[in-house]
Amino acid sequence: MGFKVLIAGAGPTGLLAALALQRAGIEFTILERRKEADLNWGASVCIWPHSSRILDQLGLLQKAYDLHLPMAKKCNLRRDGSIMSWSDMIKNIGEYHGHEWMLFQRGDLVNLLKDNLSDITNQLHLDKQVTSIESKPMGVEVTCADGNVYNGDILIGADGINSTTRSYVNEETKESETKNEDFTTTFYGFYGHGNELSTDLVEGTDYECHSEGFSTQLIMPSHKKYFFTIYLKLDKPTTGKHWITNEQADELAKKYEDVNLAPGVTFKQVWENKKWFYTAPFEEGVAKTWSRDRVVLLGDSVHKMTPNIGFGLNTGWQSTVVLINLLRTLLLETPNPDIKDLTQTFAEYRKIREAHVTNDVKLAGTSTRAVMWDNILWKLLDQYLLPYINGDTILAKHMCCPTVQKAFTLNWLGEPNFKEGELKWHNKPVVVES
Repeated sequence: MGFKVLIAGAGPTGLLAALALQRAGIEFTILERRKEADLNWGASVCIWPHSSRILDQLGLLQKAYDLHLPMAKKCNLRRDGSIMSWSDMIKNIGEYHGHEWMLFQRGDLVNLLKDNLSDITNQLHLDKQVTSIESKPMGVEVTCADGNVYNGDILIGADGINSTTRSYVNEETKESETKNEDFTTTFYGFYGHGNELSTDLVEGTDYECHSEGFSTQLIMPSHKKYFFTIYLKLDKPTTGKHWITNEQADELAKKYEDVNLAPGVTFKQVWENKKWFYTAPFEEGVAKTWSRDRVVLLGDSVHKMTPNIGFGLNTGWQSTVVLINLLRTLLLETPNPDIKDLTQTFAEYRKIREAHVTNDVKLAGTSTRAVMWDNILWKLLDQYLLPYINGDTILAKHMCCPTVQKAFTLNWLGEPNFKEGELKWHNKPVVVES
């Protein structure tokens, strides 16, 4: 029997890990707690240019281009609908890096990845809620709620912020005694999507309403589709969960119904025309413990950030690339690694990624606090300086793009459609010998 990886979670990060393992010739099984119909859960996700490089390596870039929802502009406004600024920030990001910044309905991206599994019947198991994990000297055993048991050499926990695998990893640590102290919730809210809205809005625009303690994003790829996110600030940050009910969301929608999410478009209109929504706390943080024995965490289960700049998925993909690169290298050198070999590999993965993900969490949090006018300085800068210096584009270029430039790629696969823009990649394409 060869080396086998179990993956908890079939979201974009778990599926990317699976496809990378597939290209590396490493056996895997994905355990997803949702049922088939629920794989289309979610609103929008975005792919920054460094993630496009990974899709290119996996042969999925053209399919992604065909599926993505074109975006170009950003508009910032106040609650009363008065415009603070317009910019071509999203278009500019593509010019800086060569690849476009791409928006997707989450389900479309999930299905793109899922449909490229080579043996989906045996590789992806749905309705498999992980209930217990046992790491043994020769492997790991995972039991699901339906009683089925799965065995592998390692378990990758890509099961999100409410991670069962993180609970296992923290089981023997002091952190477990203090519940969720790795992650803090300062902001919460809800997000969703709808179909037709006002035809007066500019297609391909991210409309952002900025104000104290309350901000919104209304993303309009076309007049036939919109996505929205509502951000609210807690009076006091908490390390506990802060979920609101659907009824509370309705009450908040009523409270803010006259707020303009775009010029001439109120929250009331957006709420009345929605087709789906979900409430959630917007946690921030980096886990203190990344692995235990044969179990290692990936994506939102180990690092979580606010969603304003759309870095969450992309940061998770970067961690995925590093982990799979290290695992592939280990298996080439040691086809049957023992627990010591695996522990060292997981430690190296954390060493490479921890500073990067910590920076991404801080960067996302700063963006959220800026648009929420978290202090008087941000309130003044956002209204009276940034609009006059093309602030969104400048901040993207000098704060977000340097992180994108440092991207990791799969270190054994080439990039058939390599592109470079004004800002050069630190990591050039791998030359694969034919």
